[in-house]
Amino acid sequence: MPKAYISTLDCAKVIEDGDIEIRYFGQFNTEIHHHEKAQLISPEMSAVYLYSEKGSFCIPARHYAYVDAHVKHKLISRSPNLKLKTIFLDLNKEKYPTAHWGNIAIFSPSNLLDHLLAFGVQHWSDKELKEVGLASLKKMLAHILISPLKLHAQPPKSESLLKVVEYITQSISEQITIASLSQHVNIPERTLSRQFKKETDITIFQFIKLSRMQLALELLEDQSLHISEIVYKIGYDSIPTFSNLFKELIGISPQRYRQGLL
Repeated sequence: MPKAYISTLDCAKVIEDGDIEIRYFGQFNTEIHHHEKAQLISPEMSAVYLYSEKGSFCIPARHYAYVDAHVKHKLISRSPNLKLKTIFLDLNKEKYPTAHWGNIAIFSPSNLLDHLLAFGVQHWSDKELKEVGLASLKKMLAHILISPLKLHAQPPKSESLLKVVEYITQSISEQITIASLSQHVNIPERTLSRQFKKETDITIFQFIKLSRMQLALELLEDQSLHISEIVYKIGYDSIPTFSNLFKELIGISPQRYRQGLL
């Protein structure tokens, strides 16, 4: 994707319960910030990235991210075309059971939630209707957003593991092994595997798979690229293997994901 200068985006300062924001962007990033209310974020036409103390998250197009109130985070778009939908909510966790989601969670696309937000944009100027609609939405959320997708990684803290992450990023199209990583940072394989899992909460192979799928999300935005080209660029040699792993992590096939970008 283009790596031109990325402008800094100012975030909304005054927010009320049920406020819905729909904006079109090119590439941007926000400062580290937080909101007094929880929010649901859904990008269209491209993925968007969310970074926080809890780790780095990729929000695929048409998927939903839940960000709890007061959680510090920043958003980055690497695409020239992005539509971003956000709704801010007061969520009492005793009344609305969202605590099991954690502070940040990513969910599969929801046509129902899409329609509810569209309804809110069109009709919530009517205060009475907004009040009824918001109450219904909050009660339904835990039934709409059920199983979070595993699309995040907690960044390592040690310098040696940061070098491992950098090596993986730079060598993503190649065959990466524990042995090659061990040699690169001069740490025994077992020690490296154990330390990486301890600091990131996932294995090295899980991190490699996640990194490849996140790159695939960006490459799928380029409609001129055939799926086989994308498979090669992210280090796989089998389309079925790639498709199965993509569906496992993203929740839909790469072909269906690409169709949703149009």
